[in-house]
Amino acid sequence: MTSISKILLTGAVAVAAIAISSAPSEAAKRKAKAAAPCVPSLMCSSGKGSVNSLNFCGVDGKWYKAQVTPTCAQPFCPPKCA
Repeated sequence: MTSISKILLTGAVAVAAIAISSAPSEAAKRKAKAAAPCVPSLMCSSGKGSVNSLNFCGVDGKWYKAQVTPTCAQPFCPPKCA
């Protein structure tokens, strides 16, 4: 009987440790809120070399990867992303 209770106690401690470690930290939450939103309908390019990937600003103020035209050639790319 005592061995079963020890196993259950060990399992409960393990589950509690996993739950605590997977919760996001308060600093990460503040950092996510502090990120400056972008202006909708703007585009920017990211990457190195002659072919860059395109990003666009959504209505919610977040950057997304472009789906229709995912890349651009260097002389025709919009400005680099910040």
